[in-house]
Amino acid sequence: MQMKTATENKEKTKILVIDDERLIRLTLSAKLKLIGYTAVCVASIQEAVTLLNDGGYKQFKAIITDIMMGEMDGFVLRDILRGMDPTMPVFFITALDPEEGSGFLKRIMEDNYSFYLPKSVKAEMLLKRVQSIVNSRRIEEIISEKTKEVTEALTLASYVQRSMLPQRMNISETAFYITGWQPKEVVSGDLFEVMPLSDGGNFYILGDIQGHGTSAALSMMAVQSFLKQLPYREDISKASPAHIANLIQNFFSNTLGAFSYMTALICRHQPKEGIVDWLSCGAPDLHVLDPENPNGGDCNPEKRGGLPIGLIADTVYSEEDVVRTHVSNSALCVAFTDGLLDIYKDEGGYEQMPESLHQKLQYELLTEAGDNGSVVTVPYKFLMACDAYGYSVLSDDVTELIFGAFVQRADFWEKTVPINSTDIDKMAQEIEQWCMAQGLGFADITKVQLVFEEKMMNLHDHGYDIRERAREQACVRLRKLEKTVELTIWDFGTPEPSISVAAGSLDVEMELKNREFSARGRGRLMVREICNGIKRNRFGILNETVYFIPMDGMQESGDEK
Repeated sequence: MQMKTATENKEKTKILVIDDERLIRLTLSAKLKLIGYTAVCVASIQEAVTLLNDGGYKQFKAIITDIMMGEMDGFVLRDILRGMDPTMPVFFITALDPEEGSGFLKRIMEDNYSFYLPKSVKAEMLLKRVQSIVNSRRIEEIISEKTKEVTEALTLASYVQRSMLPQRMNISETAFYITGWQPKEVVSGDLFEVMPLSDGGNFYILGDIQGHGTSAALSMMAVQSFLKQLPYREDISKASPAHIANLIQNFFSNTLGAFSYMTALICRHQPKEGIVDWLSCGAPDLHVLDPENPNGGDCNPEKRGGLPIGLIADTVYSEEDVVRTHVSNSALCVAFTDGLLDIYKDEGGYEQMPESLHQKLQYELLTEAGDNGSVVTVPYKFLMACDAYGYSVLSDDVTELIFGAFVQRADFWEKTVPINSTDIDKMAQEIEQWCMAQGLGFADITKVQLVFEEKMMNLHDHGYDIRERAREQACVRLRKLEKTVELTIWDFGTPEPSISVAAGSLDVEMELKNREFSARGRGRLMVREICNGIKRNRFGILNETVYFIPMDGMQESGDEK
C-alpha cells in the first residue's frame, strides 16, 4: 500500500476564495497552488453561499474573502458560515486602512477563527499565514476525532464494566442489598460482587483498585472476572472472609503482579443466624445501624483487619483478622469505598467534606429508610445531599453497598422483579395474591394490576435498551392505606414519565393509549383515571414513581407531580 505524499494531501485541501476582482482571484489561486492547495474562486457572496449550502461547506478547509463586495459583505458570509461550521478559518483580505475608523478590524477580532490580511501583503507572508492556520485546524480535527474515538471506547468499556457487576438491587427470601456505583470519570476502579450462599446468606465483596481511570478499570475487570468464576472453582459455602481474601491475594500475585493493589471489604452475611463476619483489607470498616442495639458502638474495637490485597506479595490473612458482628433482622449494614469520604467543594481538593457531616447525612438517611421500610434510595440520596451542602466534586470513584436481612413486613409488601415479560406476569399474579390477602375486591385488584403492568411494560419497551434490560431489575412496593393502595416502583430506566399527555383532550389521549396498549393484548391503559395521583422523583440515576390507587370507587381528582 503506497503512502500518500504531503503534496497529494494538500491538493485535496480546498480553499474558497471570494473577491469581486478577477485579477485578485487569479492571483490568490496561483499563490495557493504553490503550496499544494486547490482554490475554488467565486465573485460574490451569493455564489459562495450557494456553494456552502446543503453541506457544501464540508469540502473547504478555509475561506479567503474580501470585505466590501456590493450589497452583502464578508461579515454577512461569516455569520451564515457560523451557522454551519463554528470553527472554519475565515481570512479577511482587504485594501481598507485599519486606521480609517471603519471598525472592520474590531469586527474581525470578535470571532476567534477570523483573521486579517491586507491586500498588500507579500505572497510569502500570506501563504505562511494561511498554511499555518489550516494546518492548525487539521491538527485540531485529528485531536477531536481521536478524542471522540477514545470517548466512545471508554463509554463502551464503562458498559462492559457495568455488565460485569451484579444487579444494582436485589431482594431474596432472606436478604436484600442495594448498591450505588459512581465512577469519577467514565470508567471505574471500584468493584463489588455478591455470591449467594446455600444458607440464604451472601458473600459481599467491595473493592477499590489503586488509582482511577483506565489502568484501574482494566485491573477492576480482571478481578471482577476472577470473582465471577470463584463460586464455580471453589466451595465457598463454608468459607470465611479470610479464605476469600487469600484467594484474591493469590490472584493478584499470580496474575497482576506488582502492577496494582486493592483495598477490600469482604463480608459473609448469615441472616438466619444474625451474624456478619467481615474483614477489612485496608478499606473503611463496616458500619451497622441496628435499631435493636442503638448503643452498639464501634463494630471493630480491636482494630482487626489486614493490608490491602496485592500490596505485599506474601501477605496471608488469618481468622484473627476477621471481625464478627451480631445483627438483628432490622439492622442495616453499610460498606463503602474511601471515595465516599473524599468529596470536595472545589476541583483543587482544598475543602473536603467533614467526616462529621458524612456521618450525619448517612445516619439521617439510614434512619429515615429504617422508618419507611426501604433503603433503595439511600446511596443515591446521599450524593444529592452532599451536593446540597456544596460538596459535589468527586476525587475518586464512589461505591456504596447496603445490605441486611429481609423480612416481609405486615404493613407493606416489597420485591424486586427482572425487566422481562415473563417475570412481570408472575409478579402480577403475586400482587393479586397480596391484594386478596388484604381483603380487596376483584375490581380493586384489577386496578392495581393494570397500573403495575402498564408501568413495567413501559419500562420493558422504552426504559432500557435490549442489552441493559436483560440484567436490570426494578423494586416494587405495595402498601395498603385506609382507602388507597400505594404502589411504588424504583427503576434505573430513562427518566421520562411513562405517560406523557399532550395539551388537549384527555379522553382522546387515553383512547389512543388504550388502543396502543390493547394491541399488545394487555388490557386498557387508564392509569390517570385509575389513580388519585402520581408522584415522581429522580435521585441521580434512580427513578421513583408512586401511584395512589383508590379502593372501592373512592376516587378523588388528583395531580401528577
